[in-house]
Amino acid sequence: MNKPRGRLRWSLMYLIIFPLTFIMSLDRTNMTVSAPVIQKDFHFSLVSMSLILTSFTWTYAFLQVPGGILSERWGSRKALTLADLWWSLWTILTAVGNSVASFVGIRGLLGVGQAADWSASVNSIKRWFPSHERARANSILLGGLYLGPIIGGPLTVAIVSGLGWRWSFYIYGVAGAIMGLLWWIFYRDNPRQHPGVSQEELAYIESGYDAKNSRDAAGWRDWGQFIANYRFWAIGLQYFFLILIQSFYSTWLPTYLVKARGFSLKSMGFASSLPWVALFIMVFVAGAWQDRVYARTGSKWKARTPFAAAGFVLAALFLILGSQITITWLMMLCFMLSLGSVGMVQVSIWSSCTDLGGNMTGSVTGWTNFWGNFSGALGPIFTALLVSLTSNWATSLTVMSIAALIGAGLWLLVHPERPLEVAQVTKA
Repeated sequence: MNKPRGRLRWSLMYLIIFPLTFIMSLDRTNMTVSAPVIQKDFHFSLVSMSLILTSFTWTYAFLQVPGGILSERWGSRKALTLADLWWSLWTILTAVGNSVASFVGIRGLLGVGQAADWSASVNSIKRWFPSHERARANSILLGGLYLGPIIGGPLTVAIVSGLGWRWSFYIYGVAGAIMGLLWWIFYRDNPRQHPGVSQEELAYIESGYDAKNSRDAAGWRDWGQFIANYRFWAIGLQYFFLILIQSFYSTWLPTYLVKARGFSLKSMGFASSLPWVALFIMVFVAGAWQDRVYARTGSKWKARTPFAAAGFVLAALFLILGSQITITWLMMLCFMLSLGSVGMVQVSIWSSCTDLGGNMTGSVTGWTNFWGNFSGALGPIFTALLVSLTSNWATSLTVMSIAALIGAGLWLLVHPERPLEVAQVTKA
């Protein structure tokens, strides 16, 4: 089908969802960057700081499914606006924390607010994009998230150094609230209700809907069918194994480079950002590539599964190679290729959540994101225990690589071309 005049859907993605997701990622990372200063100011122990830093993750993870359900019941416009204003408020209030209990409570409440963010965002893509454009749309969403680790650290350091650690929370909280209000003003759950969409673009969007998207709301009975379906478990568990690898880069790579490879603090800061640059680039490449495959073949299986399985295998392979190579630049190249390969999987996951979920996209997304964040909370602890027991980083990286191969195998069970809404199964 020829592309229509009118690109409102892409304007919403680039001008609102992308910066909103980027600011959301800053809300998560500014505590990590500010942690050494906060610890020094309040004389917190390392154990206390670990409680503060993980309090967000636990509430965020365990409220993913309720957040996904709310995004379906309320619609992405209302759910994401309320979630945004909530997390922006608690980001600002982080600056008034003065004890372990207050910081843990505030950061936990921040996680409560952000629990609906991802499901609402993925659900909005399902509403505004035909099936053959969803991989590229999801790549924009992921790009906003992964831009945070690339420039969020230096940006937060500059704010903390110039104005003090509290100002990073003030600035990011206010910026988040502004983006939430813009989302409410410019987004509509149904493209037909948007005053700026042309009839030509609207017809193009709706021509690419799946048949099962015709319902306005999903039935609760589908949850029983989901839980009993092995493919529902496969899409969740594969993300658990993916984040085991990704959490190494987000949590332990700086420590690994300093402790195991002898990097200085200055060189570590630059080197540890390189894999994230590769991931940022790869999600856009993979998104465009997957949509091209889908447009050419008309098969969701061919557009999602081979990319995801290959991404898992390549991520494992390059992680093991990087851990064994002694040449510094070659090691970093392997790590860049490893995390970049994770991007191939990420794009497949969120596109498949819309393929599988239909009108329960929020629920499937929340379910999947729960397993990923559960892994993100446990993975760093698991890695630390392995390194402590074996006194060898290579062992823990090998275990992560094995987990990635299990994730690749799980993708053979997902079958995104077969919707989970059993009563309305249609072929891709």
